[in-house]
Amino acid sequence: MLTLLEQIDKGTLWPISGGIHPPEFKTQSSQTSISRLPLADQYIVPIPQVGESCTLAVQVGDSVALGQPLTTGDGFRHLPVHSPVSGTIDAIALQPSNHASGLPVLSCIIKNDHQQRVVDTIHPALNRDEVNVMSADEIISRVQQAGIAGLGGAAFPTHIKLKPVSDIELLIINGVECEPYITSDDRLMQEYSDEIMRGIEIIHRLLNPKRIIIAIEDNKPQAIEQMSHALNRSTLPSRSARVTSIPTLYPSGGEKQLIQILTGQEVPSGSIPAHLGILVQNVGTAYSIEQAVYCNAPLIERVVTLTGSNINKPGNYWVPIGTPIEHLLEQVQYQGNTAEPVIIGGPMMGYMLPDTRAPLLKGSNCVLTPTQAEVTTPAEKPCIRCGECAVACPAQLLPQQLFWHAKAEEYDKAANYNLRDCIECGCCSYVCPSDIPLVEYYRVAKSALRVEAEEKKQAELAKQRFDSRTLRLEEEKRAREEKAKQAAARRQTTMSGNDKDVVAAAMARIKAKKAQQTDDLAASEVKTNQIETAKAQKSDSNQSATVSQSDKVAAAIARAKAKKAAQQAAQAEDTVDTEPSADKVSDKNSVSRTDKTSIDAPMSQAEKVAAAVARAKAKKAALKAQADNQDSSATDTPEALTESKALTGHKAVTESKATTEHKTNSLDPVEAKKAKIAAAVAKAKAKKLAANANVAAATSEDAEPLEASKQQAEADAQVEAQSEQANEVTNNNLSEATLSAAELKKAKIAAAVAKAKAKKQAKADEQKDH
Repeated sequence: MLTLLEQIDKGTLWPISGGIHPPEFKTQSSQTSISRLPLADQYIVPIPQVGESCTLAVQVGDSVALGQPLTTGDGFRHLPVHSPVSGTIDAIALQPSNHASGLPVLSCIIKNDHQQRVVDTIHPALNRDEVNVMSADEIISRVQQAGIAGLGGAAFPTHIKLKPVSDIELLIINGVECEPYITSDDRLMQEYSDEIMRGIEIIHRLLNPKRIIIAIEDNKPQAIEQMSHALNRSTLPSRSARVTSIPTLYPSGGEKQLIQILTGQEVPSGSIPAHLGILVQNVGTAYSIEQAVYCNAPLIERVVTLTGSNINKPGNYWVPIGTPIEHLLEQVQYQGNTAEPVIIGGPMMGYMLPDTRAPLLKGSNCVLTPTQAEVTTPAEKPCIRCGECAVACPAQLLPQQLFWHAKAEEYDKAANYNLRDCIECGCCSYVCPSDIPLVEYYRVAKSALRVEAEEKKQAELAKQRFDSRTLRLEEEKRAREEKAKQAAARRQTTMSGNDKDVVAAAMARIKAKKAQQTDDLAASEVKTNQIETAKAQKSDSNQSATVSQSDKVAAAIARAKAKKAAQQAAQAEDTVDTEPSADKVSDKNSVSRTDKTSIDAPMSQAEKVAAAVARAKAKKAALKAQADNQDSSATDTPEALTESKALTGHKAVTESKATTEHKTNSLDPVEAKKAKIAAAVAKAKAKKLAANANVAAATSEDAEPLEASKQQAEADAQVEAQSEQANEVTNNNLSEATLSAAELKKAKIAAAVAKAKAKKQAKADEQKDH
């Protein structure tokens, strides 16, 4: 049985599953040689273009030369970008990106001075002997500093692929170029075959593979011929390198598909060809490696296919990196309008460019300008589960299942069906009878998975940083504790006897101080408790005193009110009868006894409260009525009128009564005796009412606040004093006082009216309260 290398030497090829044969349309651009277009006035170079983030090495206003680096970086993955022309940095700003999204990216805008001043580091081409003396590290450094990335479309940093982690047994140079319309690699192999072969020699020197295969599709016979001649002229081992023609089939130019065609081996899911000892490089990348090593020239231009039905001058052109797409379309006489698309790449794997102001990138190998009729597709229809997509898939996936999960945004389930192995070749979309843009769904799902993976990565890095910080803090703490222990041990070993005694004494003082603080704290707490107890006892006594004082004030108020009511009742009794007689006096005595008997009868608590409220309201009404009558009857005595107006409230009533009785000239003996009996009865009633009012005031819930009670008690006490004084004056001078018949009659009528109003008001208030 032949080994794999022996089968390769014999030219054995293996079939692949899937694949399609779309129309090629390559003759539009492959009939003419590679040429150049006029330079643009302005170039846009994205920062960074590929690889790791880097540092900008220029500022606005700086003058730059052709090939001068615009970025710097120390990392191995750093890939610098260079100025494609000489000129001035006009601005560093966000510009439309060469991407399907069109999102702006930070870019250097270079104003071309059209002088093409070349940077000093670029030198004329070296000969083969001078290159052979270079070390492998020097060659890889030149490739990295030149900013070379894979020109087949992936734009992966080439210097990383040239330093693999495993041994490489098979080197494959990819010249298949299976995408329709694109012919840039075809023309490059026809015109620059020797330069490509020198680049392959450099790769062979770095990797030292056992076999080298230059794979070209059989629809490129001229390229096959030129590369075969160049191979014969090269220094590569004749038996280890060969040019192999493979059948035309899309997508046979894919990396994994080409490996399977040439070796029959399949790259496992999630692996790279280097794990199988295989490395794949594009012919355009080999040419750029030769320019970087032999001339130290950076990657500042590449061959681009400009083709499509809307271009009058289709062909392949050397285009500087960073050239605006709109400038290229203008130079090849673009005829389309804004409604017709511009595609970067081929019709199968390319994408429509949202803004033609975007620049050309290192991975842009074609600018396609089809008409609206060529790219118009019918509306998406429901899937009929025909299975054609699975038959055409070169990666042997299940496009239908991927579609369902991607459409439902179930990206984890789509990943379980090996979504990441999809090469986005577009075969499934091409053969779908329902015109479903399957690749678009897959791209969205891949993007979501990348974002999720990046978030998980950042979270893991954050966790690692947190764990590292925690470990560092713990180590520092242990180190400090250990250092303190060692210092204490050193002090103890170097300490003399006296020092030990001093330390022991200090420790004893510290313990004693702590004990004293504890005792002081306990004493402080005991003292605090005693103070709080005393305060509580004082508060209780104050409260009791306050209650007692409140009771006293309420009793005084009740007594004052009772006396006033008794005085008013006595006055009313004295003035009701117009003819004095002994029978009436006896009647008064019997009434007084009856009243006294009724007062002595026991009363309920509610009746006492109601009686107190009624008496207060009757008193208020009587005072008002008496004041009105006094105002109307005192017109003939100016002195009495003046005094009556000057007095207010309870004081006005008492003083008015005293003044009236002082002004009376004389009474007969019968009237004097009658007045004395009425005064005695009123005094007895007042004492009894005061006692009842005292009980009612003590139990009433509507008692006024203490301060207001004190003020009222003082006022009532004053009224009571004045009333008693007036009574004394009346008792002493009653026998000597005399009244005219008209004045006596008028006073009696006023008292009767006041008493009737008071009773009526008291009865109404009592009904209202109940």
